[in-house]
Amino acid sequence: MRNVRSEFGLRHTEILDDVGCFLAGIECEIESVEPDQSFNNFVSTHDGSLRNDGMEFISRPLDRETLIESFQNLHASIKLYEPEQAFSPRTSTHVHINCRNLSLEQTRQLVLFYALFEDFFFAMVDKDRRANIHCVPLTETFLPQIYKYDMIRYVKSWHKYTALNVLPLGKLGSIEFRHLQGTKDDQLLHEWLLTLDNLWHLSQREQITAEALADEAKLKQWWRSLFGHSPRIMALEPAFPNVIQNSLLDVKFAFV
Repeated sequence: MRNVRSEFGLRHTEILDDVGCFLAGIECEIESVEPDQSFNNFVSTHDGSLRNDGMEFISRPLDRETLIESFQNLHASIKLYEPEQAFSPRTSTHVHINCRNLSLEQTRQLVLFYALFEDFFFAMVDKDRRANIHCVPLTETFLPQIYKYDMIRYVKSWHKYTALNVLPLGKLGSIEFRHLQGTKDDQLLHEWLLTLDNLWHLSQREQITAEALADEAKLKQWWRSLFGHSPRIMALEPAFPNVIQNSLLDVKFAFV
């Protein structure tokens, strides 16, 4: 089976290509950072979008457990000169999930599953993130118009500052999730990574079809597969039909 790595001509990387498990990397934006600090599994860089000595700490791709442990170590050790200013509205925490071993159709399914339940993904993060110009919901863009096409078209037509960003597929073989606010909350990161892990697995074992989109029981099954670990998302079940109403229509048009 040809996969993302071969379709986009990416150089073979053993740590990313010879594994069958969920791998992800995170980019942690933090302000008020004292200079000359380094942390295991992270490299740091200055970020022009940040203020007050803002830095971005970029992890290498890791399994979920190691990634959370590295995140905890980063925030337990980092020196800040104004800790209360570390996570301004300018900061965010981006997650890249490794898709190099997925086929193009599995990757497209991942995007469509996300699109279908986008409002629930936003319900997991700070409410202000939805209005952030660097984290635009797909439902508020032109992108639903191209859902019917393949991943090559997606990558050619996508926009970087959408909440889910597929552009890194062509260079890194990853999909970026830009939703999460700047934070040191390891429990929030754990819940977020588990959701993305569930999405990665769901896209490989299930397939969205026109028939399945007309089956509310099937929609609920997928929803629970993604968010069943989150009591606060499960509490939204009474509103389920209303929450997915617009995104469901967008995804249905992909099969017309």
